[in-house]
Amino acid sequence: MIKKLRIRLTLLMATMTALVLAGALLVTWKLSEEQYQTSAEALFDNNFSALCDRLIDAASVTDTWLTEQERSTGYWLFLQDNGASLHYAGSLYGKTPREELEKLACAEARLYLDFTWKDDSGRILRQEAHFTMDGPAGNSYFGAGALLPRGTNGEYLLVVSLQDSVFLTQHFLVSALQYGGLWLAGSLFLVLISYWLAGMALAPTAQALRRQKEFIAAASHELRSPLAVIKASLQAIGDNPVSDRKDVLLHSAQSETDRMVHLTDDLLLLANGDLENMPTNLELLAPDNLCIEMYDQFYLLAQQSGHSLSLLLPDGPVNRIQADEERLRQLLSILLRNSIEHTPKGCTIQIVLAGGTDREPVSISVIDHGPGIPDDAKKHIFERFYRADASRTNKLNFGLGLSVAQELARLHGASLKVQDTPGGGATFVLRFPQR
Repeated sequence: MIKKLRIRLTLLMATMTALVLAGALLVTWKLSEEQYQTSAEALFDNNFSALCDRLIDAASVTDTWLTEQERSTGYWLFLQDNGASLHYAGSLYGKTPREELEKLACAEARLYLDFTWKDDSGRILRQEAHFTMDGPAGNSYFGAGALLPRGTNGEYLLVVSLQDSVFLTQHFLVSALQYGGLWLAGSLFLVLISYWLAGMALAPTAQALRRQKEFIAAASHELRSPLAVIKASLQAIGDNPVSDRKDVLLHSAQSETDRMVHLTDDLLLLANGDLENMPTNLELLAPDNLCIEMYDQFYLLAQQSGHSLSLLLPDGPVNRIQADEERLRQLLSILLRNSIEHTPKGCTIQIVLAGGTDREPVSISVIDHGPGIPDDAKKHIFERFYRADASRTNKLNFGLGLSVAQELARLHGASLKVQDTPGGGATFVLRFPQR
């Protein structure tokens, strides 16, 4: 499901960003083409004006010079002296014969020039006109025509230049391919980025689903054992109601039922914590009084288990904390029972209250001097159904205690961490936020 969702998110993000990229590149490409055409027309006009400047000052023009001009600029040049064509061997040839193209170009240029415009002495005035025209072969041209005075009696030189605009089409296609390739490369890059971002966005969801599956599988496994015992016990009683082992079987079924109740309570607490729907009754509590009560509650249990339990409180007054007393007792009970169960007889267990001033937050530590917790297990100690010692046979332990404790700590906005006890052992530190 996550994989399909990631693919869908990738396609959605990649499509949206690719469309935005396509729009940006389309606008850029259009502006670029317009700028290129404007520059090409300006260059053509400037070259033509420079040619006319040289022709108006030249006493004579050779065919060789005109041919070199065509070859260097790529423009067709046509000249008429008082209406008579000056034929010369040009360097440019196309689909349309040169003579036919000259007639069409000169006729088009005459439409934009005024041959009656002269000064008071009868000298024709210089004029330039720029136009576009279509050729008979289906192509189009940039065109320019000029009237240059050649004397005082109205003599003139008609100069016409053409440039085939096919280069614009070629540039149009080449640039379209370039921008298209850029869009494809950009879209591929966006797909990769989108796939990575979708993976990053869905990572917490994937992890939550994985943990949920593991949680359900582990819970089902833990529930199967007591249910099997209860079923077997009840079946044995049903098969032989007067059996001498009836009381033992009923006690076994009752014990397994208690185990299931304890397990379901823990599961319900964790589920409510995941949904952030855990009921609480926060109030101001005196942490020193709570620690004294927890010491009194567990003193005999620790002594019966072969442990000594001690309590260390600050000398001065301790600030109160905002907490749910029942939940906080449950948390500390988990830590104390964990220390009693996991340390050899004869080890000392300490309840240490520290801080509680305006400068230092309240912290409650449960310290034991047992074998401690390996470093590789510290990373998983608060995970659900995790057991540091897989060989343990204590049936009352489901591997949920410390997970419940951490969830209860989070409920109070506190942090619960484990560290090594100097000299050996494990120390669980519950630190409350500064008020």
